[in-house]
Amino acid sequence: MRLTRSKQLEDEYRVRSCTGIILLLAAFACLCISASASTMEEDADHWIKEGYKQMWKGSFSQANESFEKALQIYDQAIATRPGDINATLNATNKKVLLLVKLERFDEAISTLDSTIESYPENPEAWKIKGFALINIAEKKITESSEAENGTVWSNTAELDCIYNQSLQAFQRALDLDPDDAEAWRGRALAYSGLKDHDEALKASDKAVEIDPGYGLAWLDRGILLLEMGRAEEAIGALNRALAIQPDNLNALSTKAEALTVLGRYQEAEAAFYQAMDMDSKRYETGDSEVDWLL
Repeated sequence: MRLTRSKQLEDEYRVRSCTGIILLLAAFACLCISASASTMEEDADHWIKEGYKQMWKGSFSQANESFEKALQIYDQAIATRPGDINATLNATNKKVLLLVKLERFDEAISTLDSTIESYPENPEAWKIKGFALINIAEKKITESSEAENGTVWSNTAELDCIYNQSLQAFQRALDLDPDDAEAWRGRALAYSGLKDHDEALKASDKAVEIDPGYGLAWLDRGILLLEMGRAEEAIGALNRALAIQPDNLNALSTKAEALTVLGRYQEAEAAFYQAMDMDSKRYETGDSEVDWLL
């Protein structure tokens, strides 16, 4: 009996030892994957910054080469981490944002459709789609306003269609998670794009109620209130945004605009020059257009 018991203890010890080794190896593998993922993202961010530096210098072909390298890194990250949903969605989001920035809308939409098909019950996937569609609409507005004979609202029907699709995406995210401040912020942006300011303000209220420390939601609220002709309230929202993100250029420039509307010209000038100085420094390092990504 003693020999049998001894044999059992020995076997148990071996099992525990093997299990411990397996767990240790698994943990090490996870650390390696995490480090690799972090390195990939850092490499992609590096090439995006390089791309914007080259654009600043007027070397557009070299800029495109840098952007292509970043896209390849995102594709690699998506392909090598299918089991890590958060990492995959993060890489997908950055890839889509870069495609939109480069005005490669068809590729962006194709990537979005594939992502939704893969993760139909994940609110993050729907938010990625919603924000990407808003970015596409904003790019098209910029294109239209810069066209030789165009106007900002030259194709209202197309823009309304994009904003409505965005609204549907955010609603799907909220169906899955009603307390998602990001989705409420996105809903506010979509309604703002549709010029439904009342609904936009309701969604904005919800976003900052859920997350009072959400700087971008306060910024959007300030922009919305300014559009509604409520400049004093807009400044209050923008000050909240700047308290959370002191170096937010959009908040500073929008505050300068609101101060101008109120006739507070000296304050407006100070805010404007502060924003310009900050922006010029970022252009020199390639950071100015990368804020959306970091």
